[in-house]
Amino acid sequence: MTRPRTSAAPQPRRRLLAVAAASLVAVLGASSCSASGDGAKEAGAGKGSATRTVTDIAGEVEVPAEPKRIVSVDFYSPATLVDLGVKPVGVVEGFDSDDPDLRPKRYHDALKDTPTIGMYYELNIEAVAQQNPDMIFAETRFLRKGELKRLQGIAPVVQLDAAGVGAWKERTLMIGAAIGKSAEIKKQAAVFEKRADELKTKYADVLADNKIAVFAYGQDKTTWGTYPAGHFYVPAWDAVGAKFRPYTEGEHKGQEGAVSEWLSLEQIGKLDNADILLHAYGAKDFVDETLADNTVWKNLPAVKNGMVFRNIPASVVSSFEWGTESLDALDGVLAQIDEKARS
Repeated sequence: MTRPRTSAAPQPRRRLLAVAAASLVAVLGASSCSASGDGAKEAGAGKGSATRTVTDIAGEVEVPAEPKRIVSVDFYSPATLVDLGVKPVGVVEGFDSDDPDLRPKRYHDALKDTPTIGMYYELNIEAVAQQNPDMIFAETRFLRKGELKRLQGIAPVVQLDAAGVGAWKERTLMIGAAIGKSAEIKKQAAVFEKRADELKTKYADVLADNKIAVFAYGQDKTTWGTYPAGHFYVPAWDAVGAKFRPYTEGEHKGQEGAVSEWLSLEQIGKLDNADILLHAYGAKDFVDETLADNTVWKNLPAVKNGMVFRNIPASVVSSFEWGTESLDALDGVLAQIDEKARS
């Protein structure tokens, strides 16, 4: 995620669209999480240990054996912490919103009164310090110059990233391991994977036979863009093996997993290589009103075939339990698509 321009994002309502800009691909090194998801090497985790050594995307960091005051300066980690029975003492802004397109209601309920420390892309370092944290989670690609060092002066920082198809799973496993709850997070991962496999089997034909485009509008509803596989807006679709339409000339920003360039409405004909169009959960008015009289839109194959559907809400999956809920919602969308495809 980067700074937002528009509708539907990991920050306050309807800004997700331009949030997506550059996703720098940070690879977990050899010292990072293992294939089984043990992102934390619990070196000193024996009973009575004061600290443990965990491994994040940057290397090893010493953290409390049993952290009591965790601050999350990223968008993702609070949901995973809540799922693991841990309430952070500081979070980024937005959890006070009950907008269903931001996150499932239980995360709003759990964190709506939690002190905030700014936006993930514009932190208030002093507010972080005021919470007296003993551990900080941060997605460091969004930190401004010098902020990581300042945070490290307050408490140990576990650095996260999640660019690419399925990378969010590694991030979630790493969070669980970092707080000493590897077993619990792996159980949640297993439930998610089982549900994804069920949908892959149930909708194998429609998923194999169709290319999808997940799109949304840009600033002032005068532009549009689409999300590729690996983008943080489509992990549920990635999990079931959906095939995404390829970017056409002029769409790709040259960054793997990044949202497309924001194009004018006159260029919406580029979506003619998609069999199924899925508009952002919050973009129904854009489709029903802004595009209603657009001749190019009306002549797109997917539109003419009635294959335009609303995407699931809260699609920016931030934990395995959130992801399982997203798959349940996706089941409903795929059922609609399957029924239409068979008619």
